[in-house]
Amino acid sequence: MIKKFSLYSSIFLLCLITLVYYNYQKQQSNLRQARQTQFSIEFEKVPEKVVPNQPVNFSWKVSAPESFSTTATGIYWNYESTPSALTKFDSPKAVSYPNFTEDYASGLFKLPDTFDLNLKFPHSGIVYFRAYALIDKDYLWTQERQIVVK
Repeated sequence: MIKKFSLYSSIFLLCLITLVYYNYQKQQSNLRQARQTQFSIEFEKVPEKVVPNQPVNFSWKVSAPESFSTTATGIYWNYESTPSALTKFDSPKAVSYPNFTEDYASGLFKLPDTFDLNLKFPHSGIVYFRAYALIDKDYLWTQERQIVVK
């Protein structure tokens, strides 16, 4: 009787340990995937021809899981290039683009979403620009792009 009880107890204990280990591994995998949540920002529409003081349409897409939102997004631009790579810690104050769009500068915008707006450039020249979005405490930036205004 004691041998049977010991055998069944050992089998039960082995099954329990196996289930605990399996669930532990599964949760660790889920945590790793959650930490690797991919956020991205990219331009979808950039005008090819731009004339001074004429509105042109830009659009950009901010990709994130549906549970996220952004409190600010927009386009920063200037007639001088700032080609350095920006990280998620670089706020708009850290970059040297004095011009920015205010359409989506504050609010709560659910993600993923595509944003668009019209911009006017006051004079001819090469305009350098980037789109950005603030998600939680991280800043997303596109690479610097350029267009010729003439």
